[in-house]
Amino acid sequence: MSDLLLDELPTRWHGHEIVPDFRPMVWLVNSYVRGSVNTDPVGFAQSAIWRFYKDPHCFLTDDQMLFDGYQYLLEFYQAGEKAASGGDTSGESEAPATLPFDYQCDAPYIVAAFQRLYGIDLTTEHVHWFRFRALLRGVIGEDCMFSRIIDWRTADLSDMNPEKRRIYEEQRERFALPAELRGGAARAQTVEEHNASFIARFRGR
Repeated sequence: MSDLLLDELPTRWHGHEIVPDFRPMVWLVNSYVRGSVNTDPVGFAQSAIWRFYKDPHCFLTDDQMLFDGYQYLLEFYQAGEKAASGGDTSGESEAPATLPFDYQCDAPYIVAAFQRLYGIDLTTEHVHWFRFRALLRGVIGEDCMFSRIIDWRTADLSDMNPEKRRIYEEQRERFALPAELRGGAARAQTVEEHNASFIARFRGR
């Protein structure tokens, strides 16, 4: 799935009914970047599967089914990323120098941006993950606090005049993400990279 205008948004994935809302995917990212998969890979996969599938029981019968269900879930996550980018993911395998945003830390600003720009209340409405990612991408550069925060965090300060640089440095410090999330530590991995990492932890538990 890579064309939001032509393809129907999926509500089944690999033959299974899913919860296509953005919330399971946001939970996945928030938990993953905070190390939950490192401490308990099986529990992490089980929690993700419970959130994503309407009937998760078939994936909880043995280790192989658990891994398959989790891999399908990751593919859905990645498909949403590709749909939002028009299918162009070139250059996304490299870690960004600065993490632009975090779903947990920046949740109030994301909610405010969607309400202001789209009239969508993310605290009550259900939005398909593919559509959510496309809308979030569209927020960047708009006149809202979320977009300004990303600009403050990621702008190149080297050629700025001293006064503007001072302002950016102050705002960058004010809206700094937790140290463990800085420096691109929470970059979105490809499915292959994530799977390789998960397999190693899963089998070595």
